[in-house]
Amino acid sequence: MRQGWNFHGDIAIPLETDACMYYGEIGRPNGKIYEADSIEQGTFVETMILLLRESTHNDCENDEVNAFVRECQPFLGKSGHSIPPEIAQQLYNRFRELFK
Repeated sequence: MRQGWNFHGDIAIPLETDACMYYGEIGRPNGKIYEADSIEQGTFVETMILLLRESTHNDCENDEVNAFVRECQPFLGKSGHSIPPEIAQQLYNRFRELFK
């Protein structure tokens, strides 16, 4: 992790950008679960799972995505500030590998 790491700047904003690019959204996605503020307040895991499920056409036999979902379950609905930074960054890094 970089010095000065913070959840909003290092995870919430990049994840919002990932979602906006995927959905073809221009500008801030105000009021959506993938808006950076929402991600920081409790939709971090939900947003990653939603994007992975949709990008794999909701394939329930995708073992890598299924394993990722199981790994994320303890953090569903949790604020980014209640997830240890190292774990949050590891989850986001794994998401990026799967989401390519």
